[in-house]
Amino acid sequence: MVDTTVAPPSLRALLARRDLRLRLVVGEDDLPVGSIDRPVRWVHSSDLVDPTPFLSEGLVLLTTGTQFADTDDYTAYVSRLLARGVRALGFGTEVVRDGIPAGLTAACLAGGMPLFEVPYRTPFIAVARAGAEAIAAESYARRSWSLAAQRAVSLAALRPDGLSATLAELSRQLDCWVGLFDAAGTLSTEHPAGGLGAVALDVVAAEVTTMLRRGTRAASTVRPSDTSVSLQTLGRGGHLRGALALAADDLDHEARSVVTAVVAMAALALEQQDGLARAIGTFRAGLVQSLATD
Repeated sequence: MVDTTVAPPSLRALLARRDLRLRLVVGEDDLPVGSIDRPVRWVHSSDLVDPTPFLSEGLVLLTTGTQFADTDDYTAYVSRLLARGVRALGFGTEVVRDGIPAGLTAACLAGGMPLFEVPYRTPFIAVARAGAEAIAAESYARRSWSLAAQRAVSLAALRPDGLSATLAELSRQLDCWVGLFDAAGTLSTEHPAGGLGAVALDVVAAEVTTMLRRGTRAASTVRPSDTSVSLQTLGRGGHLRGALALAADDLDHEARSVVTAVVAMAALALEQQDGLARAIGTFRAGLVQSLATD
């Protein structure tokens, strides 16, 4: 179940802040789909001709255009930003020059770089603060979701069909296919049923079998289709009980913490099941021997 209570940090989220009065100049109609919805890691400002040595990927960069007094090579400037992974460029107007240079607009349009205007009455610090607030809000929402999700899978483990219920809850929380393979590499439980596809399932099962034969705890990833499948063996080295598979891309730290909790629960449940099976086997053997003696 994907958390949707907080909009993720993105250029779209910044533009939605009416108090900032930002105006998109090169936007959705001129850019690849999803360009203004990509996650933003921070908002930074610089008037350097080449600020890229001081930037990290995923930033929104703000500038007043001072650097363009010495050069009008807008294409090279935008190309450097794109190569560094800058998400969007904000131009503060009426500070150094009136409006946005036509050459910069053309370069952003040609390169597919979102460009927006920051009006004179909106200080850069206000835009940066709005970005920081959005990042903090998303981080808090994800942590809250993670705690709620771990509680949900823990409660599911208390049901009569605890292991299956736990995996079903994990599938619901992550909105993805989840499969449990036994010690022989056979799929024993999946949620939702048939959610992976026969061909992809064969690829995953083959990788699980290989991992289990090695006999050591391990994790692996296969990509039999458009979605990658993460695999994690269950149990102790030399005594593996099976493997857990999830068809999910790019799980963040909070989602991985939920998966880690389920891996521990599943391993414990399989150990208990194996111990119970051995106890029942011993009891039956003793009963048969006792009846034979009598």
